[in-house]
Amino acid sequence: MTTSTHPDAIWSLGCLFVLKNRTDDLELIDALVPPGYSPPMHRHDFGAESFYVVEGSARFVVGDEELTLGPGGFVRVPPSTPHSFETLGDEPSQILDIVTPAGLWDFFSECGEPAAELRVPDEIRIPENLPEMVARYGGAVVGPPLNRPALALGA
Repeated sequence: MTTSTHPDAIWSLGCLFVLKNRTDDLELIDALVPPGYSPPMHRHDFGAESFYVVEGSARFVVGDEELTLGPGGFVRVPPSTPHSFETLGDEPSQILDIVTPAGLWDFFSECGEPAAELRVPDEIRIPENLPEMVARYGGAVVGPPLNRPALALGA
């Protein structure tokens, strides 16, 4: 097993996540997301999640709203609101993930492994029991990724 020289960096769900700050009230996670990436449509019942695009662009679906954001774009996802995103373009996007109250870092850690380098991982690894894991962390998978609408996800 490779030991990371970056103790707050993990490769999880195909992304690089770096924990920038964490209190009981807030988590700030710096995410490097590969091109064409989209998590399943999901919701967080424990709190709100917000996204700030630093580099690149992404299409966000939040409830019934759809918007495309580039650098400087921001969207807030209220608690229990179904949401997902899809990164656009040919290069990774850098997106700040702001979670209030804290609640996603432990989930990302359980799904991943320490990052050997500060880059996107070589492959996207999605746990087979992802819906059960999401439920354990106060949320639910409610649909497929935006770019794979026919993907069946068991609960």
